Amino acid sequence: MDVSTSVCDDPKFRRIHRQSPDLVAPAFTAYMAVMAESWKAGSRVAVEDAWPSLLPFDQAVVDALVSVGLLDKRGLLSPKAWRGWFDPARERRDKSRGRWTRYNAKRDADTTDLPRGSDAGTTTSVPTVRPSVPTEPSVPPVERARAAKNGPKDRDDEVRRAREKLSEDFRAGRISEMDYQRERKVLAS
Repeated sequence: MDVSTSVCDDPKFRRIHRQSPDLVAPAFTAYMAVMAESWKAGSRVAVEDAWPSLLPFDQAVVDALVSVGLLDKRGLLSPKAWRGWFDPARERRDKSRGRWTRYNAKRDADTTDLPRGSDAGTTTSVPTVRPSVPTEPSVPPVERARAAKNGPKDRDDEVRRAREKLSEDFRAGRISEMDYQRERKVLAS
């Protein structure tokens, strides 16, 4: 809800204060409730329907609001005040929503075309789903068993072959750079 910061200094509230000082606080509260309910509904709402539940209804307050011109005889915001306040705010908000809608549509379209990254324009197609582990072992099981049986020299050969396989998988796009770096650290340890 858009409300002027000078609403407290409105000459109409000052007039209520001069005429009936005891009514200015409930009148202000009731007026703000009418504005809030009208904003929520998108149309003018009568003071009886918008009356704040924390105050007992007081016809003298309504009469004071009507007598100074804050509400019309039916207890509604005046049409001139409503159009001058609500319509520009609604138009401004609609324009803002339209800008955000266009921005989000463009952003979503931009991110679906190319993968993110500094070299997004030069990337090759990357599978949309990558397995969390290699689909085939980097060292065949027979060689792994032989390395376990023969000792450290075969372990060095196994690590070298695993690094070569890892590099080949990375260059072919079968694993991500993050997975590549993680596996290299594992092989180095």
